[in-house]
Amino acid sequence: MMTNIRRNLKSAILVLPMLFFLSSNIYATNGMLGSSEVTTATQNLQRVITSLAIPLGSVIIFASIVITAFRMICNSNNPSKRTESIGSLAWITGGGVLLGLSLVVAGIILNIATNGSGQLL
Repeated sequence: MMTNIRRNLKSAILVLPMLFFLSSNIYATNGMLGSSEVTTATQNLQRVITSLAIPLGSVIIFASIVITAFRMICNSNNPSKRTESIGSLAWITGGGVLLGLSLVVAGIILNIATNGSGQLL
């Protein structure tokens, strides 16, 4: 079961960037991007981040906590296995913090790249 989750997670990590590039409609004219194209691209990026990354990350974190809780209940008689399950909560917390930080960094990069105006610097 865990190998299926890992395989699905790996495929999701590989497919999400491809979906982003396929969903963005950026057209260059004469090698230069206009402000409307940049605005469209940043709106598409924000839409992809908010519509995919946040819900997907939330579902993965919730499922991980449920699986860990189930493992803790099943291994209540075995202290070493229970300790291992409790240790996986730290990894889940780290993953949640990493997801939150990546969303903050993506927002900062978008603001720096467009200076909040929709035009590239």
